Amino acid sequence: MIDSDLIKLATGFESNALCFDGVGVADSKAFESVLTFMDNSKYVSTVNANDKVKAVFVREGEQSLLRGDICALVVDDPKWYFFTLVNYLALVKVRSTSVVSAFASIHDSATIASVGVIVEDDVVIEPGVIIMEDVTIKRGAVIRAGAVLGVNGFEHKRTSRGMLTVAHDGEVIVEERSEIGPNNTIIKGFSYRNTVIGADTKLDALVHYAHGVQSGKRCLIAAAAMLAGHVTLGDNVWIGPKASISNRISIGDGAFVTLGSVVVKDVGVGEKVTGNFAVPHTKFIRNLKKSLKE
Repeated sequence: MIDSDLIKLATGFESNALCFDGVGVADSKAFESVLTFMDNSKYVSTVNANDKVKAVFVREGEQSLLRGDICALVVDDPKWYFFTLVNYLALVKVRSTSVVSAFASIHDSATIASVGVIVEDDVVIEPGVIIMEDVTIKRGAVIRAGAVLGVNGFEHKRTSRGMLTVAHDGEVIVEERSEIGPNNTIIKGFSYRNTVIGADTKLDALVHYAHGVQSGKRCLIAAAAMLAGHVTLGDNVWIGPKASISNRISIGDGAFVTLGSVVVKDVGVGEKVTGNFAVPHTKFIRNLKKSLKE
């Protein structure tokens, strides 16, 4: 719960008596009442369309653009105030002592944080693995050698007060029977969107799985793939070797992303895409054949 006293303590901003369930980006529905920010008026339609948004850090002159029931917190730099509050929430987060099942197989060289970690039965953790705070690994999952789970992501904001590095206060949730490949980097999410690896999903070596990425069940993510922040995968998705998925992309159930593809727009259910930038595979092949004839 976030109230006006907490906002003042974190940012120095004095507001009237306010209370919110949590912070989130403009389209977040993780809480019943969300505090967000609007750094550019082009996002006002997204803010106003989200009935969970109840308050917004906003610049002077733009508060009139907001929906009537939204409380405007007028500041000189909405981005700085919002992410400074996010940093404070990460700093004061309370974590319980880690719980590691006696029926998990954990190599002596693995490192597990003393707080904020849950490791369930039949989990396998190989040599050199690092499990940081805020990670839950469910029954039967396998973490291959050298993987790192629960680190902060690449989230740095240019603000009027300088560069602001944003702490992550969310979690990594590794579902049942999933597998994290060798030397994978699994970034933890924010409170409003955790990082989730779905049941029976398998990650090959050297995969980068960024903050807030959420996969469905039985996905296969091949070597050196990069999934940027807040990507959403349906069930039974294939991500090919060295494919790059841009942030906030949704990829539907059963979709197929071929090797080396660069995906910058959503991929539909069962769709197969290829290329940089990725297009439907049949279109790519047709265009390729055409170019070879020229």
